[in-house]
Amino acid sequence: MITRILLWLWHYFDVICFVAAIGFAVYGCFLIGMIAGVFGLAIGLVLIGYIAEKISDLMG
Repeated sequence: MITRILLWLWHYFDVICFVAAIGFAVYGCFLIGMIAGVFGLAIGLVLIGYIAEKISDLMG
């Protein structure tokens, strides 16, 4: 069971890292200020949406 979980995590590791990087970037923008944080959040959501659309196009 542990091996199965680790294999699943390894399969999606790049996606997990990408989402974590966007999360930390948005957190850093909020540390700069509220307006910068809102814009950082908007950019992060646009990037995730764009990547999700590209992945769904590749899948069929």
